[in-house]
Amino acid sequence: MKKLLKLALVGGGLIAATPATAHTGHELTALTGFLHPFLGIDHLLAMFGVGILAADRRDGIAWTLPAAFVAALVIGLLSGVAGLTLAAAEPGILASLIVFGLLIAAGSNLALPLILAVTAAFGFLHGTAHGVEAIGASVVYLAAFAAGSAALHAAGWTFGRSVRTSLIGRYAPGLVLGATGVALLAG
Repeated sequence: MKKLLKLALVGGGLIAATPATAHTGHELTALTGFLHPFLGIDHLLAMFGVGILAADRRDGIAWTLPAAFVAALVIGLLSGVAGLTLAAAEPGILASLIVFGLLIAAGSNLALPLILAVTAAFGFLHGTAHGVEAIGASVVYLAAFAAGSAALHAAGWTFGRSVRTSLIGRYAPGLVLGATGVALLAG
């Protein structure tokens, strides 16, 4: 029962987030940098999903998935701030929800190098999209953004560790991520 309550609480919080598309116009402070990943459902779910996916790995390598995402995110942020724009960034972000959702629901038994490459590729797309929005931002904003992303990974990992042994705990988060990705792509 406690696990179902946790699922319901997390689900409600995730539903309360708003879409991240076209979310420019905010101040580029350390606080807004940290909070930015929490304010869009697509970014929030993807980063939370990376944590859940990591929770299903052996303890000794669980940290590699969030680390790969954040490292690629920072490279993407810097690329976006430098002016790199990718037409595939927003569709790629939504695709990341579907892919991470499927990986979570199916279990992360794929080879680590493959999951790391996929995670890093999506991290780069997330970073590029946000970097374009953050042109002119300070290093403090960018570092706070990366820290907020890492915090979501940690929250996802904690959640994933608490529900991974339950059948609903494995499928429900994956289905929520995937269905949200499909809904946002269709909308």
